Amino acid sequence: MTAHTLKAFDRDLAQIQRQINELGNIVLHELEQALVIFDAPDPQLAQNVIENDRLANEYMANIEFHGAQVLARQHAVADDLRFILCSMRMASHLERVGDYAKSMAVKSGHFKRRLDHDLNHQFHAMHTQIVAMLKNVLEAYNNRNVIQADVVWEGDETLDATYKSLYTALIDGFSDINSNTQEQVDLLFIAKGLERAGDHISDIAKDVHFMVKGAIHR
Repeated sequence: MTAHTLKAFDRDLAQIQRQINELGNIVLHELEQALVIFDAPDPQLAQNVIENDRLANEYMANIEFHGAQVLARQHAVADDLRFILCSMRMASHLERVGDYAKSMAVKSGHFKRRLDHDLNHQFHAMHTQIVAMLKNVLEAYNNRNVIQADVVWEGDETLDATYKSLYTALIDGFSDINSNTQEQVDLLFIAKGLERAGDHISDIAKDVHFMVKGAIHR
């Protein structure tokens, strides 16, 4: 972003960026806690994730409200306009990623058994990639790095492939007479939630591409 004659405008843009990063860090923390609960079910820790998600919702609302105020008050054009619009869209996507992390925490908080090694590995692989994608897309946003954003966008294909493999394994698990049907269903929802979280992060990457280049990523 360029410096402006009105310092208040610069402060507005800096505040939006700061709030996006604070929201991003909240969501990252939700994801990290969700995996801890997935490995060691803990309803109380799941409640902490729910509280964090309420905070994420508040940040999203504040960013959208502040962004709308800045658009109404300032004559934002070109890169500044794209930055504000991208940030407002990012807030919504980040909030949705937080929702999926909360769902993972709540559902796995009541599990009674451990997953077999292969399934556990695939869940961890999806989760690790999502966290990496989120960290990279936040960096791309802060540094206006379109190349890094494009790498995040392309990485969603790998995540989708892992999800398809995991989905197949979970469906096959329903035929196991010893399986807990409710837990199998919850695992399917968790896997789908992780896949959708990746989609939202991929959408953020496309928004960052547009913010920097002024053109839609194809």
